[in-house]
Amino acid sequence: MSLVAEAFVTQIAAAEPWPENAALYQQLKEEQILLSDNASSLAVQAFLQMCNLPVQVVCRANAEYMSPSGKVPFIRVGNQVVSELGPIVQFVKAKGHSLSDGLDEVQKAEMKAYMELVNNMLLTAELYLQWCDDTTVQEITHPRYGSPYPWPLNRILAYQKQWEIRRKMKAIGWAGKSLEQVLEDVDQCCQALSQRLGTQSYFFNKQPTELDALVFGHLFTILTTQLTSDELSEKVKNYSNLVAFCRRIEQHYFEDHDKDSSASAASKSSKGYLPS
Repeated sequence: MSLVAEAFVTQIAAAEPWPENAALYQQLKEEQILLSDNASSLAVQAFLQMCNLPVQVVCRANAEYMSPSGKVPFIRVGNQVVSELGPIVQFVKAKGHSLSDGLDEVQKAEMKAYMELVNNMLLTAELYLQWCDDTTVQEITHPRYGSPYPWPLNRILAYQKQWEIRRKMKAIGWAGKSLEQVLEDVDQCCQALSQRLGTQSYFFNKQPTELDALVFGHLFTILTTQLTSDELSEKVKNYSNLVAFCRRIEQHYFEDHDKDSSASAASKSSKGYLPS
């Protein structure tokens, strides 16, 4: 986000308090949303729960096309629409809610570096698996992505998205990777996160930050999403402190925080809650 855009967001956000009818938009939960978008949506929901800000999850088949950035999730707060975790964190901060104000500058820089690691490794691996692994593409991605639309639009939209993602993978040097190499990248990312977390409850101090929300969104979704094989989730399960971290956030911010909220329901997936 540019400095001018950030200043503008700050100005308009600070003018109004957080409303009770704030909404988060994502694709249809049961039949359409894919792993990467589900992870990104859950990360934002976790962040808002950590800030104790209410939000209603709204599922729309065309959520991706409604978003100002073309990516989900996005939130509607009053007359403002903001998409993706980074801009949403800045928007929320302008309203006086921040999870990282207690960090010093060195810690903030480290937090941002780990968030980049998650986005560059875990998110990219999720996209690779969805759109570059042929078995996953045929059995899961294409059927789910195009599910709300009639033939042949469902196939056209799926192939357009696949071409877009594969072009991105080629640009960042991932197109030539094998699935085994991608899984190794995931393992290295999890190892780095596991070492940073150690025996702490959260990555920094005793309170969560946006890094905790981001990591939870991706790891929880990987652990609880049914894919064509368990290879991806097994990489995360190798690190017991990361699994415990996901269970802790799930229980504290989704089960205990508000058992009847839509966000609590949204943390459930095809495999249900993490095992105790």
